Amino acid sequence: MEFTGMIIDDEKIVREGICDLIDWKAEGYRLMPNGKDGREGLAGILKYRPDLVLIDIKMPGLSGLEVIQEAKKQGFSGHFIILTGYSEFEYAKTAISMGVEGYLLKPIDEEELLQYVRQIRKKLENEAYLSSYHSKNEDKARQELLRRVVLNEDTKENLGRDIGLYQLPVEGGCLCVAICREDEGKAENEGGRFLEKVNILMEGDSACIGMFSMPGVAVLVAKSVTYRQWKSRIEKRNKRLAGFYGSGFRIAIGNNVHNWQELFCSYESASYLLDQSFIFDQDEILTIDLICSLEESREAVSVEYLEMLIEVGEIKGIRQAMDMFRDYCAWHMLKSAEIKILLVQELLQLQMRLQKKYASEALSNESLQPSIHKLMGAEDMKGLLECFEKVLSGLSQEVCTGGSGNIIRRVYYYMEKNYDKDLKLETIAKNFNYNSAYLGKLFRKEMGESFNNSLDIIRITNARRLLQETNLKVYQISEKVGYGSIDYFYIKFKKYVGISPKEYRKNLKGEE
Repeated sequence: MEFTGMIIDDEKIVREGICDLIDWKAEGYRLMPNGKDGREGLAGILKYRPDLVLIDIKMPGLSGLEVIQEAKKQGFSGHFIILTGYSEFEYAKTAISMGVEGYLLKPIDEEELLQYVRQIRKKLENEAYLSSYHSKNEDKARQELLRRVVLNEDTKENLGRDIGLYQLPVEGGCLCVAICREDEGKAENEGGRFLEKVNILMEGDSACIGMFSMPGVAVLVAKSVTYRQWKSRIEKRNKRLAGFYGSGFRIAIGNNVHNWQELFCSYESASYLLDQSFIFDQDEILTIDLICSLEESREAVSVEYLEMLIEVGEIKGIRQAMDMFRDYCAWHMLKSAEIKILLVQELLQLQMRLQKKYASEALSNESLQPSIHKLMGAEDMKGLLECFEKVLSGLSQEVCTGGSGNIIRRVYYYMEKNYDKDLKLETIAKNFNYNSAYLGKLFRKEMGESFNNSLDIIRITNARRLLQETNLKVYQISEKVGYGSIDYFYIKFKKYVGISPKEYRKNLKGEE
């Protein structure tokens, strides 16, 4: 530990002699620029704030006693040793009554100087230790108070009193809470590595007014920024942290509150979001905006729908179903265990339904066991859905390899999804790698109707729905269901319904 010293004397030979008399560096001191008189010495004391000052009693401008008195008046708390001759001994006694550590008679004795220097260094070391001890304990007390405030663990009266006592800066301005947690499976929580990373994350962030730690997490409090502004700042810092350490944090930021009494609400919001991090695995920083951005309540992806996608080989549809399932889980805030169990249940139901229709070893219960283990062991939503999608695609590949009925189901499903386009059997046959004439025969055999008749039925069914559910004009509905000519639409509609589209709509209104 190094301390600073200063020599103030109007005699150059005395200043230089004291500098050379002992090895100041070896004694734990670094000498600051000397003072040539009282005024220059006072200016140096107030500028450099040395730990030890050796000062002459009698100097031009300001005397040593005047310098000591003025320095103490301006808050200087360092140690003084006065330099004096025999004729100024009375001054020395006055200085000692002002709190000066001692006096040295000129000419200065080396042993006497060393004794004072070492004695004062010991005092300085004790003072530094006590200061550090009290500072650390005060920091701990402030952290504990912040924890009590955020977790709402005391009465408002007691918390308000302690906030004033420790001058906790939670008054005025909006506040919000963030919770940091290591990604699953990281070992940095052990020892001091976790808190070291948190300190680096928040270093220099003027918005963060305090933090405290709990098992596995660190809780931060920000002031005078909105949660969106804080998210933007933390996001950049977290990326830099990840670049340095190889991994950042999963962070949830609660909503803004307007006084410290409501900080608990912001903490609860952040804690709730962190619990949903399995679902929101694509976002490192979680805020309430993720929930607000969700659309209205999504329906669950039914087993029947997944079965149809598997049977017709609609791989793209299976991928879209995974996105729908993610939205459903997010909207209903399902826990990771609930999501995994739900998918396993659906998989087992699919296996039983498909096993009744198709005899295959790949559809047996035993063959699905490895996939079930993978689903249950998934660490995040992305990995879970990728695993489930792979299983469904494998089932689809198994189911679609045999029987002409499967290809016709796929074609019919394609027609139901694309009836508004200019569909032709030749184009579809090419897409499915079939001869168009052969596919037409298979289609009539399986469906009992020709391709064109089936397409007309699909289109007219949807036209009736649009006439009933919308206020679209007839020509608009004609275009929406895939008929380029309104006259042709009228002919087909009358053929399958018995009346024109206008009469159909008029009858509907009459029934109402």
